[in-house]
Amino acid sequence: MNMTADSLDYRIFHSVNVFAAHHTWLAHAVNWFETVGVGLYAAAVILLWLATAPGEERRWKLASLAGGISALLALGINQVIAQLWHRPRPYESHTGVYHLTQSHDPSFPSDHASSAFGIAFGIYFVDRRVGRFFLAVAALIAAGRIVVGAHYPTDVIASFFVGAAAAVIVVYIGRPVLLRLVLLLERVSDPVVRRGHEGWRERRARSQVSRPSDA
Repeated sequence: MNMTADSLDYRIFHSVNVFAAHHTWLAHAVNWFETVGVGLYAAAVILLWLATAPGEERRWKLASLAGGISALLALGINQVIAQLWHRPRPYESHTGVYHLTQSHDPSFPSDHASSAFGIAFGIYFVDRRVGRFFLAVAALIAAGRIVVGAHYPTDVIASFFVGAAAAVIVVYIGRPVLLRLVLLLERVSDPVVRRGHEGWRERRARSQVSRPSDA
C-alpha cells in the first residue's frame, strides 16, 4: 500500500467527512439528492431520446443511447477492477467515519460516479451543448459520494476516467454499431413518440388559437 498517496487521500476525505458530520443537514440533503437525483438523471437520458420527433435529426437519440451503453460498460469495467483490487469502504477501514451508506461493495471505483460519468461523456461526445449539463450533474453525484462518506476522492477520480474511457469506446470505436442500434430501436419507439409529439403540437395549436388577440 502506498502510504503517501493513501494518507493524502484520507486527509482530504477526513476533512470533508468532519465538515459533513458537523453539518448533518447538508449531508442528508446530499444523500437525498444521491437517492432521488440519480433516478431523475437516468430519466433525463430517456427523455433525451423521447424529445426527438420521428423524422428529425437523430443526434439526441444517438446521444441518449451512447450515454446508456457507456454507463453499462463503465459498470462492467468497475467489476473487472474490483476483482483485481478490493478496496474497503472508508468506514470499514477507519473508525468514527460519519457515513449515510452501509454498502460493503468495493470502494474503488465508485459505481455511482462511473455510471454517471459514463452517461455524461457518452452524451457529451455526441452533443457537447447538452453534454455539459450532464457532466455538471455527474460531477455533483461524484462529489456527493464523498460527502455521504461512501468513497475516497481517488475513487471518484478513477470513476471520471472509467466513464470517459467507456464513452470513447462506445462513441468512437463502436459508432457504426451504435448507429445501427438507434435505427433498430426507433422502429419500436417512433410510433409511440409520434403520437406524443402530435398530441403536443395539437395542444399548442389550440392554446394559440384560444389566446386573446392583442387588438
